[in-house]
Amino acid sequence: MATKAVAWAGDVQATAGTTMFTGADSGTWTAGPVQETVSEKLTTGNAAGSAKKVVTGATCTFTFSGKSGNLPASGTSTVQLTAGKPALTVAKDAPLVDGDSKSDTFGNELKVTAKGPLHTE
Repeated sequence: MATKAVAWAGDVQATAGTTMFTGADSGTWTAGPVQETVSEKLTTGNAAGSAKKVVTGATCTFTFSGKSGNLPASGTSTVQLTAGKPALTVAKDAPLVDGDSKSDTFGNELKVTAKGPLHTE
């Protein structure tokens, strides 16, 4: 089985989609801040303050601003990313791993790009 790097704080990125919000004919999506859930039980680093925590989930709310004809159109969509079938659990938490992703019907996406030193088996 191939190993995958475990996600650390900051490894989850949001990408705004390109599909129009329901009823809109023009406009754009904007990604809000990515809110990561981290494990309090597993960190890496040293006591000098460079420790990083394992990410077990992430959420981002995307905002649409556009038009439907001459009328304004707006909306939001929240994408929540959780671990799939985990090969590793820590205190009942399963970490996100490199390549994990989740998207909505508008193409808004959360994706993990991890290169950390801890890997699943």
